[in-house]
Amino acid sequence: MEESRKKLLIQSIVIGGIVGSLAVAFKSKSKMCSCLSSSYEKTTEILSFVNENRAEIIGQLKTTSAKVTKAMDETNRDLKAITENIKHLKNSSSQMISTVQETKDALINMYVTGKQNFEAEANQKLEDEKNA
Repeated sequence: MEESRKKLLIQSIVIGGIVGSLAVAFKSKSKMCSCLSSSYEKTTEILSFVNENRAEIIGQLKTTSAKVTKAMDETNRDLKAITENIKHLKNSSSQMISTVQETKDALINMYVTGKQNFEAEANQKLEDEKNA
């Protein structure tokens, strides 16, 4: 009898496991079906909203597109103006550097010439004093 009890117990456990698995699977399946059904309903609502308001949506998209295009055009003009200003600044800076270099060279030449003239006059005075 013990052996038949064991078999009966094992059969009961197996049958209970199968029934439990089926119950869980069925609940899971029903949840998945309800989720898919809900998603279908929401998608249908969204599509009907888009269809009903198509003209307004397209108008809003066109307006937004025009604003973006205008902003990009203004930005492009600003960038061109900045580029021109940078080129002008570069040219002005180059001219300023060139002018400063020329002025420096002229001052050095004046200093050297003045120094040579001063030394020549001083030497001339010394010779005049020696000869006198």
